[in-house]
Amino acid sequence: MAEQVQGVVKIIELVGSSPNSFSEAVKNAVKTASHSVRNIQGVEVIGSTADVGADGGLSLYKVHCKVAFLIEGSEGSLS
Repeated sequence: MAEQVQGVVKIIELVGSSPNSFSEAVKNAVKTASHSVRNIQGVEVIGSTADVGADGGLSLYKVHCKVAFLIEGSEGSLS
C-alpha cells in the first residue's frame, strides 16, 4: 500500500506541451512546476489536445493537468 501523506495538499492546474508526445508534455509540466513548487506529490491528467500542422500531422501535444503538492509546515496537521 502507498504511504499516506498527512498534511495540507494544494492542487494547481497547468497545461504542459511537447512537440513529441503527450507523455513528454506531462513530464514537461511537472518538471517546470518543480522549479517553483516543492513537495509535488502527484499529477492527474484532466485532458489532452494537439495542434495540427500545415502538413496534417500533429505538431504540438498539450495536456491539462492537476498537480498536487504538500504545503510546507503542514505535515502531521491532519489526523
